Amino acid sequence: ILEAKEKILKMKSDFEDECWYWPIRQMKFLARFPHKFDSWLGWGHSIPHNDPAEPFASNTKLSGIILLPSVHTPKTFHQLKVNKDITIQFLSLVPIHQDEMQFKLHHGPNRLLERFQRNDVTDLIDPKRKSCVRKRFGLF
Repeated sequence: ILEAKEKILKMKSDFEDECWYWPIRQMKFLARFPHKFDSWLGWGHSIPHNDPAEPFASNTKLSGIILLPSVHTPKTFHQLKVNKDITIQFLSLVPIHQDEMQFKLHHGPNRLLERFQRNDVTDLIDPKRKSCVRKRFGLF
C-alpha cells in the first residue's frame, strides 16, 4: 500500500510540473475553445500558445498546436456518424514549432503535412522534436 501511495504522490507532482502537464492543459483549453470563443475547431486549424507564441514549457520549443487525424488510430476511428445530420470528427493535437506555424499559415496545412510525413512527425508528443521547416535566406 505504501508503494502505491508513493506512486500516486509522484504522479501528482508530475502533473504539477508544467514540463509534463502542458499537453493535458492544451487538451483542456481546446475542449473549451469553441464554447469560450463561440467558434469551432476542425482539420488543419492551428492555435498558438499565447500571443505572441511562446514555448509550452521550459523543456520544449514547441509553441502551438495543429489539429490533424491521428496516424496511430484506424481510419474507421477518425469519424463517428451519429445520425444523418451529425458527424463527429476525431482529431489529434499535434504540437508544432513557431516556424512550422508560419509555414502552415503561408502554404496551408497540406504542405505542412507533407513535411511531417517526410520527417516522420506524428501525433506522439516529443518535446525535443526538431522543426521540419528550415528557413533559407528568409524563405521557407
